Amino acid sequence: MSNTLNARIPLRVQQKLAEYCAKHGVTRTDATVRALDAYLDAQGGGDAYTLAADLIPKRGAPKLQSGAARKLARGAFRGPRAR
Repeated sequence: MSNTLNARIPLRVQQKLAEYCAKHGVTRTDATVRALDAYLDAQGGGDAYTLAADLIPKRGAPKLQSGAARKLARGAFRGPRAR
């Protein structure tokens, strides 16, 4: 199912779009949808890995790769024990 979106774009953008479509043999709709999809993905609408990629160290996280990973995870997710 597709929805219709009406937008006003400047003449210079219309001209660029027409040139792109003629050069690549795609419709204006297809080019617009691809461009908007790529833009939104680049703005942070990607998958979980993409969103966290800059937080992951290049060589992994040695502290979490140790034998204490389960203990660290339990401590992070379990609240204080009721006695």
